[in-house]
Amino acid sequence: MNPILWKKPPAKLSISRSELHVWRVHLDQVKDQHKYLISLLSPEEIKRSERFIFERDSYRYQVTHSMKRLILGNYLDCDAQYLRFEVGNYGKPSLASLQNALNIQFNLSHSHNLILIAVTRADSIGIDIEYYKKKLSIESLAEIIFSPLERKFFSELKSQQERKKVFFRCWTRKEAYLKAIGTGLTQDISKISVDLSEFSVQDWLQVPTLSKTENTQWKLFTLDMRNAYMVAVVATAFQCYLTGFDLNILHE
Repeated sequence: MNPILWKKPPAKLSISRSELHVWRVHLDQVKDQHKYLISLLSPEEIKRSERFIFERDSYRYQVTHSMKRLILGNYLDCDAQYLRFEVGNYGKPSLASLQNALNIQFNLSHSHNLILIAVTRADSIGIDIEYYKKKLSIESLAEIIFSPLERKFFSELKSQQERKKVFFRCWTRKEAYLKAIGTGLTQDISKISVDLSEFSVQDWLQVPTLSKTENTQWKLFTLDMRNAYMVAVVATAFQCYLTGFDLNILHE
């Protein structure tokens, strides 16, 4: 895996059908913009943010969804607070079709101090980020989320460091895939097998499925960020190039 180069975003955003943009937001770098960001949220989003028990979780939700609005509004040349969203059968959000002439798809993920927002014009997109310095019983979790084939691969690894990286590689690839198809973790994650090898930044993700009509080939981007975060992005686009943007704020 090669490191992604994070760029400063241009003043005016555009995205072609062959592009995939990933936006990185550092939670601690937008605190001075918090009041402005809250003003972009819908009443429903504000109510939901108030349901969190811990203030940090509420703040993360507010930043994630206000940044989502800022970014998508810039692509669509629409005021962020006026964007409307629809929810799929399993809870995956999408832009309201009447506002989405460009067929922009997006997906969100966060872990620890980072938020990632993936944007594309492909039919489906999923992203997952995990902070792999957190303490987890990866052997126990692997028994739950790994398929038999994956458990065999995992058990043959000798180094604990490599086992940890492979665990998070599997976790992020599976979750990004499930988010791309729109089911999320409502589907039994152990019934899906993904390749656990260390790909380059972009490769193909082969996912065997029971349905012959379902797309089994997905473009996979794997990012190992600062030796602390593992990221997987899965999209349906056959020709897709990833650009990373580092975002503090999108207004003057």
